[in-house]
Amino acid sequence: MTRIVTRTILATVSLILGVGLLSLCGCENSALEEAQQEARRAKATVSTLELNIAKGQQEISDLKDELSIVRETRDELQKQADQLVQERDQALVLAQQAEQVITHLSTRASGQNSATEALQKEVAELKALVADQAALIEELQKGAATEAAIEGASLDDPPPVVDPNRDL
Repeated sequence: MTRIVTRTILATVSLILGVGLLSLCGCENSALEEAQQEARRAKATVSTLELNIAKGQQEISDLKDELSIVRETRDELQKQADQLVQERDQALVLAQQAEQVITHLSTRASGQNSATEALQKEVAELKALVADQAALIEELQKGAATEAAIEGASLDDPPPVVDPNRDL
């Protein structure tokens, strides 16, 4: 773009010099006026081009500033994204560990439930055995009391008192 401006400026300067030379050579007034008008138009064009160049350079400067801000924002967003990925990975590891602990505890609880059921069954069996033994003891005590009464117990003696809860 600066080459175009340079060429335009050179063309304008050449035109102005040409007009000056024509006026020195004694050309007609109309040709001189036409050349002067052409020179003015060339100057106006050069001024417009210079203004456009200045505007373009300002736009480029603004765009560079904006690009710089965009790059900084991109870098910050990338850091945040990296941090989020790291946090996600840590959360995933913790979730896997929690899942392993839950599985282990579930297995232990299942095993304990089985053991508790087995112990409850054994307790029920032992209670039934104790009840059978108590009934047998009571029968034996009744039989022993009957035998003692038959063998010589006097009718005046009271019958022996049998306590089924008594330890033998």
